[in-house]
Amino acid sequence: MRPELLPDNLAFIGPNEKDYAIPVFLQFLFAELGIDLMRMAAIHTPTPLATALGLVAAILIGQIAIDVGLFLPEVILYLSVAAVGMFATPSYELSIANKMLRIFLLLLVFLFKIPGFVIGCTLIFVSLAVMKSLKTPYLWPLVPFNFKALMSIVFRYTSLMNKTRPSIVHPRNKKKQP
Repeated sequence: MRPELLPDNLAFIGPNEKDYAIPVFLQFLFAELGIDLMRMAAIHTPTPLATALGLVAAILIGQIAIDVGLFLPEVILYLSVAAVGMFATPSYELSIANKMLRIFLLLLVFLFKIPGFVIGCTLIFVSLAVMKSLKTPYLWPLVPFNFKALMSIVFRYTSLMNKTRPSIVHPRNKKKQP
């Protein structure tokens, strides 16, 4: 932990106490494992109440882990935000890929501190920028940058209003037929 790197107005972020029972890296790994176990329990419980009971269990277990002193409140907060993002991701495969990248970054930060985080983020961005799916760059229209295509993604029109096909797929007919 390097609290001196934070600006004064962000001093509330991060753990305040220096002595904790389990290292922060292991706390994150155990909490990730706990989230996966609760997810599997919710999947394998065949009642409509499974989701509600899973949420109540997660809240109770998180609170007890903080009260006992096993986990820092910040670890529970950060991973609960990550879990909400994982559950809000529409694709299961994408949520697992995000989880793997999160653990990869966590491992790099544990091993190399701030340079590990910067190198990890750079590696992830470069790999996404180089990747292609169906001969189309994965980060298109950001890489390569195409302002008109980016605006068409940010401000969506209905299918009937959109009269042209995306240029990145090299269509034979640029205009859609009615």
